[in-house]
Amino acid sequence: MEIREEAAYLSYETIRGAGGLPVGTSGKGMLMLSGGIDSPVAGYLALKRGVDIEAVHFASPPYTSPGALKKAQDLTRKLTKFGGNIQFIEVPFTEIQEEIKAKAPEAYLMTLTRRFMMRITDRIREVRNGLVIINGESLGQVASQTLESMQAINAVTNTPIIRPVVTMDKLEIIDIAQEIDTFEISIQPFEDCCTIFAPDRPKTNPKIKNAEQYEARMDVEALVERAVAGIMITEITPQVEKDEVDDLIDNLL
Repeated sequence: MEIREEAAYLSYETIRGAGGLPVGTSGKGMLMLSGGIDSPVAGYLALKRGVDIEAVHFASPPYTSPGALKKAQDLTRKLTKFGGNIQFIEVPFTEIQEEIKAKAPEAYLMTLTRRFMMRITDRIREVRNGLVIINGESLGQVASQTLESMQAINAVTNTPIIRPVVTMDKLEIIDIAQEIDTFEISIQPFEDCCTIFAPDRPKTNPKIKNAEQYEARMDVEALVERAVAGIMITEITPQVEKDEVDDLIDNLL
């Protein structure tokens, strides 16, 4: 009951609104989008807080297939339901992964791979006027998501990194993925560039000085520049279901 000067109001039900903030009111962020369960959920949660996202996806053909690329694009299309058109940025990553594989010890392959991804995403962010980098890291879920690994990977940038699912367990993330209809796409059995060269025993507590020592064997800046120069950008739009199209046509006739 709410009593005011002019009247008394009785209510018996609370109806929740959409929640969140209008997309774009919080600025632009670059979403590091793999084909997994976590990163689309992270993108959705960023959209919910008003962040206009662009999806950055790393592809390593021929090690990764066209199916893996389509999977990432399909996940992006699912996210357009919550924020409109999204720019999908495909990054050629084969050369870098081959270079890391050839010149770094196996235990550090994942750490160096993620450091390169972070550098490239940050370079794209700078060119495209983004404010933050967003990813789907969940603390302790895999070797590259320990606090020590995050520190070693973060060391290559001063840009804020937003991790919307960092404190969630897998079941909580899956619940959201099912709610936003990305789960069934995410579990399709296509490899991504984080799994093709995954070591048997990755380092869970990598040291920054060691990572820098191994990177000194490579021309890091040239590799990053070539990857950024080779990006392909596709605008992903919401998909209108066939039944909706048929209904629109019927209404016009």
